[in-house]
Amino acid sequence: MIRRILKIASIFILGLVGVLLVSLLILMATGSGSFRITLPVKHNDIYTLPQGSSFPAALHAEGNQLVTAAGEPVRLRGVMIPDPYRLDGENHFNQDLITEIQNTGANVIRVPVHPENWQKDKDYLWRYLDPLVTWAGDSGLYVIIDLHFIGNISTGAGQLMPDLELSAAEFADQFWSQVAPYFRNAPHVLFEIYNEPADISTADWIKSSTHLVELIRSKEVTQPLIIGGVEYSKNLFWVLENPLNDDNLAYAAHIYPSHPRRDWPYWFGKVAEQYPVLITEWGYLDAKTVEGPAYLAGTPQGYGEPLLSYLDELGAGWVACWYDDKWLPSMFTPGRETLNEYGQWVIGELNP
Repeated sequence: MIRRILKIASIFILGLVGVLLVSLLILMATGSGSFRITLPVKHNDIYTLPQGSSFPAALHAEGNQLVTAAGEPVRLRGVMIPDPYRLDGENHFNQDLITEIQNTGANVIRVPVHPENWQKDKDYLWRYLDPLVTWAGDSGLYVIIDLHFIGNISTGAGQLMPDLELSAAEFADQFWSQVAPYFRNAPHVLFEIYNEPADISTADWIKSSTHLVELIRSKEVTQPLIIGGVEYSKNLFWVLENPLNDDNLAYAAHIYPSHPRRDWPYWFGKVAEQYPVLITEWGYLDAKTVEGPAYLAGTPQGYGEPLLSYLDELGAGWVACWYDDKWLPSMFTPGRETLNEYGQWVIGELNP
């Protein structure tokens, strides 16, 4: 009898310990973000449009615009969210976030995929990108999937290049060989092949970007591809003399307050007169109230308004960063409870 009681007690104690252990792991996973519990997810071979879906129309480049099959120009304007991997660790990766962005008046979200996070989670494509593409489509939003490297794709040089199992070039090849064909049936998805080429010559970047474009097109992918400029995607001057050999491209520039207004026509304005151009990163910090990098210090009057006015004149699209409370320049106050002054200003531009 005593033995039986002890056996029952031991089972109860083990069960209690198990519950406490799982609770502790969940707290760790949802707290600091340094640990998380992830379960395997179903691996589909290709993205399938939900039955009865009415997603935004497919786009293609025509002249200096992105247009639908009916020839209707679509000017993309929206916001950039943090990496879904990080959002998930904070319990912010959900459809409500995308609906919230839809309500700002945006028609596009830019989704940065950090290579180190992709490497950590072999289910990243299906866990994050697949549902996000569906949520965005349901909300009438286009999606720019951005491979978020910062540095030299050829050599791996760059202070912000991650430590990966593969070289940057090998990683990009594998990433786009998997991601682009997976979403080739999603009309509202565009692919930004490399976030910020840096510490790389123009000739080497043209060679590397040409390779990626040809690789993606070999996978029967027809959506627009977005190609950044050199010097951290600031400078597209080379496109005028050496455009890539593909008829469905848009070109991207990243413009921040430290980039003088007088150089905008040279860096991207002249290109926007001939090809579709998107400013896929821009934003500022109020230097009086927020500490941060000097290159982000700006104001609406001295930077934001002139930039958006120039983009209106060009008919160029834009994506403001970050729709977040941590990564700078952030649109929210700490805790993500309210928009800060910069965030209010951006949303005011999206939904006047």
